[in-house]
Amino acid sequence: MPFRRRSFFDDLFDLFEDFGFEFEETIPAKRKFAVPQNYVTPVADIWETDKAVKAVIDMPGVNKEDIKINFKDDGIEIKAEKKEEKKEEKKGIYREERRYTGFYRFIPLPENTIPEKTEAEYKNGVLELTIPKKEVKEETGKTIQVK
Repeated sequence: MPFRRRSFFDDLFDLFEDFGFEFEETIPAKRKFAVPQNYVTPVADIWETDKAVKAVIDMPGVNKEDIKINFKDDGIEIKAEKKEEKKEEKKGIYREERRYTGFYRFIPLPENTIPEKTEAEYKNGVLELTIPKKEVKEETGKTIQVK
């Protein structure tokens, strides 16, 4: 199953579906999930090779310790939280700001992947995933003689 990037139109069609319009599905088993409040869907490039599914996901400003990768029945879930606190005291003025955002992305996977053997690397705000695929063994087949 080839992967493709979600576009603005995919999100627009989802919005219209909420109002009762129906559109033909381009992804067979589209998973509906709730993105947590204050989370954004990061930009991702996802492709499939003969040996693996690869994903490059932009998640700037996140510490690698804050990235959580979970395996679900039908895919992989990536979640990261970014917390910032700023305190300032000057001449009787006290100011405190807190900012909390996060990234959330669900990537559906084909059945022939091995998600528990995923390799993940985070560098310069970019998360790279390599999800290996099971080797397909060609069956030699046997000839059965009809009696």
